[in-house]
Amino acid sequence: MLLKTLSRILVFLLLLLSVEACKDKAKVPVLGENFDPEQVPVAIEKQLKVLVKDTNYLHYFDTLQLNYSSKDYNPVWLEKIKDKNFLHQIELLTDSIVYEGLNPEHYMVDSIHKYMKLIAASDSLHLSKTIYDDCAKAELYISNCLLGLWHDRVLGRTNPKFVLGMKYTLPFPNHPGFDLMSVLNLDSGLLKLEHYYPKHQDYWALKALLYEAYSVTEGSETKIDTSGIRKIKPGDTTTIVPLLAQRMVELGLAPDSLMQTYVGDSVYHRSLAKYIIEFQRMSNLTDDGIIGKSTLKILNASRNDKIDEIRANIERCRWLGAEPIKPYVKVNIPEFMLYMYYPDSVKTLVVCVGKGKERLYDQKSKKYVVSKNYLDKPMNHETPQVYSNIDYVILNPTWTVPSSIVGREMYNLIVKNPSYLTKNNYQVLKNGEPVNPNSINWRKYSPGNIPFTIRQNAGDDNSLGRIKFTFKNPFDVYLHDTPLKNKFKLNNRAVSHGCVRVQSPVDLTGFVLQQNTKNTYDDVLIMMGMAPTDTARARKWREDTTSYKKIVKKTYPVKLENKMPVFFDYRTIIFDEFGQARFLFDVYDKNRLIIEALNSRKAKNSNA
Repeated sequence: MLLKTLSRILVFLLLLLSVEACKDKAKVPVLGENFDPEQVPVAIEKQLKVLVKDTNYLHYFDTLQLNYSSKDYNPVWLEKIKDKNFLHQIELLTDSIVYEGLNPEHYMVDSIHKYMKLIAASDSLHLSKTIYDDCAKAELYISNCLLGLWHDRVLGRTNPKFVLGMKYTLPFPNHPGFDLMSVLNLDSGLLKLEHYYPKHQDYWALKALLYEAYSVTEGSETKIDTSGIRKIKPGDTTTIVPLLAQRMVELGLAPDSLMQTYVGDSVYHRSLAKYIIEFQRMSNLTDDGIIGKSTLKILNASRNDKIDEIRANIERCRWLGAEPIKPYVKVNIPEFMLYMYYPDSVKTLVVCVGKGKERLYDQKSKKYVVSKNYLDKPMNHETPQVYSNIDYVILNPTWTVPSSIVGREMYNLIVKNPSYLTKNNYQVLKNGEPVNPNSINWRKYSPGNIPFTIRQNAGDDNSLGRIKFTFKNPFDVYLHDTPLKNKFKLNNRAVSHGCVRVQSPVDLTGFVLQQNTKNTYDDVLIMMGMAPTDTARARKWREDTTSYKKIVKKTYPVKLENKMPVFFDYRTIIFDEFGQARFLFDVYDKNRLIIEALNSRKAKNSNA
């Protein structure tokens, strides 16, 4: 087919020459007079039979086999294999892979360049014996590369549900009618890839950060030998003091003179600890100046560690795509912050999130599989990544205590003194009916098999505080108030059992009820015994001597007339208003899982 087409073109050109007496010579096949284009489809078919059996990489050769067979194995790209512009496009595309946080090796970039060079070096009169195989391989490696890149840039190379498990439930980017094969087009395929990018607001900033990180010389940062070091407190003696000072200077947190100050010093002075405290604060670690495992880990972050963290966050951009239409609520888990996005502004609230996995979680999980003992089961209080819509604001909520908390944290207290429940405003229910806790023989039941529901009544001491925000999700997590206000003073606020505690729930109430016309924000404030925001109404409220009667003390649900989108994100790199990057402590160690998946040659990457 290709030979016939080329022959027709040649005949047309000869006719044109004879009619118009044109001086230009007719074009010949791109690889010379001795090149037989009819051999290329034969070579492509042969090579595909070999390549589909390759198990070393995740590849698309099985898909390509179907595609090429439907076209009689005719090539797509060889027409321009010696076109400098085309070769330049291929070179730019393959060079850009690394700045997408992807691994060029996974797209067989070296093989593409190898066979393109072999073809370019072929002599038109004395073609190499492997020229047709070389053409077939160049053709197929280019197609495989483009399919892989197109999929991975649009949908992500990895699947978050495989990588992060059941606690990731954010939706994939909305790409209706995604056509994988659309890039196998000589005229538009490369341009399509070049011009596509994720819509996430942080994508370009992360790419710039990655480019900057790659430009830094590997090994230029100070490496602190932490072997044998468990914890260093201000005043302790340690040999790493000069290295700590040098690291603070490298990170831009201290003047150059600091290194000279601590040359040969072995005492961890408070004057040095103040820089460590600032470093901890920036990283969302407990800012006490005590250098423990987490602080040492981030202090020792190498160039490659930074590159991997950026790569992980770029992959998250591909997973989620654009954020919701404003207004919406977002919680960034590692940052311990909640964002309220108005149409033209954004406000933040401090939050507390789940504690995360218990220490030595994996080892304890293996022990539990063998023992089946309830108390051997390790706890995982990580706040899940959910995407939903806030539907109710619950005033004066009750709290149904999860069975895990009853068995692990309350059981011994109850057995020791059943009155503990009554004193702390808990109610015991059996089939929905109240039961006197003092009438129960609690020792009769094991911690993992308590046949009662324990519910804490509404009140100032309720664990959910005075306000709860509900939204449908498979984990029964929610946003809520808390009586434990001192936790918000911590820098590392991973302290809850999985739900998100909000420091200023009244402010969040105002945000989510902004579109309500019946139970308005001002109505809710009055129900809580607080002055409404409307000035005239506030004056009347203050003058009303019976206003206390309007205070609601029982559980009262306020329905949102327009549900408010909410999602729990996980970004360990954030940017301030000036575009400066801030690297946060990876509180649940999620970056490692993403990087392991990204580096795998056989990543589970089907997100379609």
